[in-house]
Amino acid sequence: MNAFIASVTFDGLTIDYEVFFICKKFKAILKQKHFAKYVPYQLDFWKDKGIWKSYHPLTQQVINQFGSIIDNHLELKKKQNLGKSSTAVG
Repeated sequence: MNAFIASVTFDGLTIDYEVFFICKKFKAILKQKHFAKYVPYQLDFWKDKGIWKSYHPLTQQVINQFGSIIDNHLELKKKQNLGKSSTAVG
């Protein structure tokens, strides 16, 4: 899976992270380095029994923002892959 950008809100700031899938988890790396003193530079996320989790001390709202963005991205990729496979067969 390719990396993608996730824009989330931390304490009123909209922050961009680049998200990668690595070893059954998603890693988010801060794109705007000038915000590094205000927000975490690197984050990890995974889904456990349908609930998004993180090791980092984030609010559940921020974790849910990331989770929603990741879920939407995965759904989009799934639809794109289904479209490609049905085009190849048909």
